[in-house]
Amino acid sequence: MKSINLIFCAFALVISQTSGAQTTQQNQFTLTGKLSPIGADSVSLSYVNAMGKYTQVTKPVKKGRFSLNGKINNPTAARLLLKKAGKRLSEYEQQTRAREFYIEPGQLTLTGNPLDSKTLTLKGSKSQEDYLKLDAKIQPIRQEMEPLEKALMNEKDHEKASAIRDKFEPYQARIKQVTYQFFTEHPDSYVTLNMLGYYVSSMGLDSTKKIYNAFSDAFRGSENGKEIAKSIQRIEKGLPGAKAAMFTKTDINGKTLALKDFAGKYVLLDFWASWCVPCRKSNPHMIELYHKYKDSGLEVIGIADDDGKLNVWKQAVEKDGVGIWHNVLRGLDWDKLRNNIPNPDDLDDQYGIASIPTKILIDPNGKIIGRYGDTFGGTEEDMDKMLQTVFNK
Repeated sequence: MKSINLIFCAFALVISQTSGAQTTQQNQFTLTGKLSPIGADSVSLSYVNAMGKYTQVTKPVKKGRFSLNGKINNPTAARLLLKKAGKRLSEYEQQTRAREFYIEPGQLTLTGNPLDSKTLTLKGSKSQEDYLKLDAKIQPIRQEMEPLEKALMNEKDHEKASAIRDKFEPYQARIKQVTYQFFTEHPDSYVTLNMLGYYVSSMGLDSTKKIYNAFSDAFRGSENGKEIAKSIQRIEKGLPGAKAAMFTKTDINGKTLALKDFAGKYVLLDFWASWCVPCRKSNPHMIELYHKYKDSGLEVIGIADDDGKLNVWKQAVEKDGVGIWHNVLRGLDWDKLRNNIPNPDDLDDQYGIASIPTKILIDPNGKIIGRYGDTFGGTEEDMDKMLQTVFNK
């Protein structure tokens, strides 16, 4: 599934800023290192500064000592990596040797052995103390995931790598469970504010709203709080009861396809991708449904997450035999996504798609009446029952 990002902890990918307040001297942090005098001669710290910009600071480590500083508005997630000159780290080594901390304005001290990142301890950050409570429960699950992580790093075949990704789901479900419990018990923690945005796509809308509604006004007014609110609104656009977003695309055959032209028919939007193993496995059943209901008025539009991989997309459509219905691309623009720029051409945004496969059923009046396959919808069996009800078959 697309929402399953392969992370080495549930915290590692969340490097974000929690407030847009004006920068003052009170926003200054100073991080002092008092490490074992061997194993590292430089330190890199990555974080988002008080101006909302991604920042990476690298300083020398001399006899186990270093000092670096910067400005942040509030407790902020940061990644720290200790290096030794002349030693080139593989991607896996960088992932496993890096440590993630919550830094805060004020005096911070890092101690430990640079050759063993697990011994590194940060003092002076209340948010880091909060995170350690959560990390103590997550760490045993991460250790169980290590063989899969190594297998994924070494797998070059795209489809085999996708199959390995699917095996992460049970572990991530357990991590999600303990993380959600932490969120509910610590709604006033910056750890909850920082991490909730990552979990919106997998936690479920009601659960997300419950935690968001428990936030203080300051948290809801922060940049992270605003982004979480946007994510909630985005998901709601693709839920049953909402009006389907109209779109016009060029289909796989170079012809114009407009959703408005399907008025008066039931339309099933199938969000999938050539690299998505569960998506490809569901195609035979989708073909059966299409043949069963197409003469009764069912239209299917496959929306593929394969922008920039036209040949791979077309080969998958042909191989799976799904060219019998309409096929378009979602409209992903990586530059806009990276820079947080709205993209009205991205159908994933228009329908609040957080993971695939996801299928959305639209009635003849353009209203969404069903969503299936992801955290926010029903199962494939629920979809079958809905189609049986709609077409009386």
